Amino acid sequence: MYSELGDYAAAAMYFGRMASLFAETRWNTVETTMLKMYAQCLKKLNRKDEYVRTLLDLLAKSAASRLSIRSSSKRANATETDRMPKDWLNDAKVDTTGVFKQLIAYSEQLPKDKNPLMAKYFDDIVVEPYLRHFDNKDGFQLRLQFRHILEDDIEIDKAKVRLTSATATQGKEIWLESSGPIEVTKGLCRLWLSSNVCKRISPWLLC
Repeated sequence: MYSELGDYAAAAMYFGRMASLFAETRWNTVETTMLKMYAQCLKKLNRKDEYVRTLLDLLAKSAASRLSIRSSSKRANATETDRMPKDWLNDAKVDTTGVFKQLIAYSEQLPKDKNPLMAKYFDDIVVEPYLRHFDNKDGFQLRLQFRHILEDDIEIDKAKVRLTSATATQGKEIWLESSGPIEVTKGLCRLWLSSNVCKRISPWLLC
């Protein structure tokens, strides 16, 4: 194998092609394995942007498969599920254990931030439209809710929400953010985001 011989460029080309092939035939388990090996070759080659993009693709694929399984399980008959052999390979499930942590650790090396869509990796994203004003200072809070569906528990430095004006006459944005690092575990997460802005909020939209 190319990677065993140290030819990571050839290995990356091979694994990239194989991942695309198995993606077309929807062999998710094999495709995931190929993408993981492709990512490791990119890391060895110090191709940082491609490496991070591949990890993001892996996580997005995992999240999509979990959402699909979750939706299907709600409709499935429990009796039919019990009939499945215990060693049955669920090819719809994409295992990305450890990938999220790898991505976060490696992202510190990137020259600039990347801004992937949150909806690709989390579910049930809601910003509750009820303000909580501070008692002792200007500003307010809104609560962000989302469901973490991937395998890894992670720590994020900061969560932010942007408010933009719903009218053309106001171009200013309002940012709300968390007060510090946040531990995100699997399941439903809720956290308060704060802003020191004090103004009428009704014509603003959440982004």
